[in-house]
Amino acid sequence: MLTLIRQMAKNPLVGGIIIALLVAAFALWGVTDIIRGGGTSAIIVGSERVSAQELLRTYNRQVAQVQRENPRLTREEIDAAGFGDQVVQQMTLQAALAAKADELGLAVSDQMVFDAIQEIPAFQNPFTGRFDRATFLEVLSQNGYAGGAIDRQFERDIARELRQGQFVDALLGSVEAPALFADVRQAWANERRALRALLIPPSLAGDIGDPDQAALEAFIADNAGVFERPEQRRFTLIRFSPDLYERDAAVSETDIEDLYAFRLDQGALAEPPVRSFEQWAAADQASAEAAAAALAAGEAVADVRAAHDLAERVAFTDLQAFEVPDRAIAAEVFDMAQGEVRAVDSRLGWRVVRVTAAIDPQAPPLEALRDELRAELAAGQAEDDMFNAMNAFEEARRGLDLAQAAAEAGVPVERFDYITADGFTLEGAPATSLLEEGGDAILQLVFSLTPGLDSELTPFGEGAYAVVRVDSVEAPRLPRVDEVREDAEAFWRLRTVDEQLQAIVDDALARLETGDSLEGIAALLGGGAAVEIATLGRGETAGPFNSTLVSQAFGVAPGTPFPARAGDQRTRAIVIVDDIITPASAAPGAEAVLAMNQELENDFAFALQAALLDVYEVRADQRLIDQALGRIEPVQ
Repeated sequence: MLTLIRQMAKNPLVGGIIIALLVAAFALWGVTDIIRGGGTSAIIVGSERVSAQELLRTYNRQVAQVQRENPRLTREEIDAAGFGDQVVQQMTLQAALAAKADELGLAVSDQMVFDAIQEIPAFQNPFTGRFDRATFLEVLSQNGYAGGAIDRQFERDIARELRQGQFVDALLGSVEAPALFADVRQAWANERRALRALLIPPSLAGDIGDPDQAALEAFIADNAGVFERPEQRRFTLIRFSPDLYERDAAVSETDIEDLYAFRLDQGALAEPPVRSFEQWAAADQASAEAAAAALAAGEAVADVRAAHDLAERVAFTDLQAFEVPDRAIAAEVFDMAQGEVRAVDSRLGWRVVRVTAAIDPQAPPLEALRDELRAELAAGQAEDDMFNAMNAFEEARRGLDLAQAAAEAGVPVERFDYITADGFTLEGAPATSLLEEGGDAILQLVFSLTPGLDSELTPFGEGAYAVVRVDSVEAPRLPRVDEVREDAEAFWRLRTVDEQLQAIVDDALARLETGDSLEGIAALLGGGAAVEIATLGRGETAGPFNSTLVSQAFGVAPGTPFPARAGDQRTRAIVIVDDIITPASAAPGAEAVLAMNQELENDFAFALQAALLDVYEVRADQRLIDQALGRIEPVQ
């Protein structure tokens, strides 16, 4: 909804609404009338009402736009992702804006509405570039405007958007942040800090010795989340994949020739024909035919135009047949050779048409495609063979063990020893064949089954199926010390060193409170303790001054010591900000000013949105909303 408000503030014709919501999706494939009783309101905001039909039309338009960008998404998936609720929120805000426009007495003239509609590209004739009423009505009809006065319906929609735009543009259109805001932001972004850090390396922890058995057992128990062994499963797997059968698939020469002939007939073996052509509008058939004959005879275009009163030249480049706006012209130009001229009776009147370039790609010969067609036929035969084997397997396992049924169907049986849900043994060895495509689906199946029960045939990967039986399960458990001694000892040493360093940090902070300096504490600690300095800006790093430490430094006051982790995080540090260095004053750049204005506009838009929805009572009929969004069937 914030985007909606901001769009309305940026276009004198309220382009964000008119174009984004009413035109950008005008390639919509159709709207199904699933709402009965269109006068019933799905949303009421103050005095404004949004009918279920309006909600349906808007939702369908925007769903179509999403599906053009993501063709595989279904309406159900789009709604499940929250898109339907966003459209409801959007239309609720539109209704609130309309209510405020009514309250302020805003109005637009018929001329303003007419001018706005004429500027919408979807309604313009592709040849003249001017508004075309037939195109206008056809586009509206395709986009959910029904009944005998669809033009008036659309005009009312445009008038409403223009009225709302007057209010929003007046409120947000001239938002400009005071210069002080950008100055302060620039000073904040370019501020630098002088830092001193007492570095306490791991070597200061001294000799921590080796842990005994009891210490390691306790350490493992205290860190169960790190050491616990995950569940493991041993299982039997039978896979059906076209790859198993493709090598033995029988493909005859007749099959290859038949497939080639079919593809040739369908036009699938070559790129589609392409034409470039130019055309001139003629007053009538006689003028068009005479002009075409003159051009074909080689007369100059300027002379022919003057002699036969032709309109200006309109050129088209590299179009396929379906891309030509007029079907009659398309039929003619794709029957013409390069340089040929004809008079054509088009949908919009007589035209003189000359083809300037003609490309008719030739299909490759059978010999060039033989291997490709054989592979395609073999893949199809392999898939058939796989399904036959699956049927034989299913028949056999009604009375046989899983392995015996696999033998009857002639498919291999795979047995896997204990592995974890990620496809590895506890020693880190991968179950290689399960790390290939589809392996994740098999592992999910394995770790969802009840032990001892066969699964159903389950799809995985590309057109493949699997059956699994879990033979045994090893539940999660804490390992014995001898199973993880090396890792446990290494982790114990890291943890113990860190605890020792924490004690040194605590003591050093206490000394600072009594008046000691970082340098004095470093001399007292010895053994690698040192004080380093750096002057850094936000986001900069240097040596032990890592990004986390620097970020902490920009959040404390000068002279206040704070503990941090330096370098690779194992070295501990106590840091003091000695000085805050403000940048030299300079006028902010244009980008900085623009960013500040946009942030301020965002703040105003949020405030406007909240205020509108707080002032007006919002009522929603969830049943009608769910019907419009296709979540439930309409009441008959």
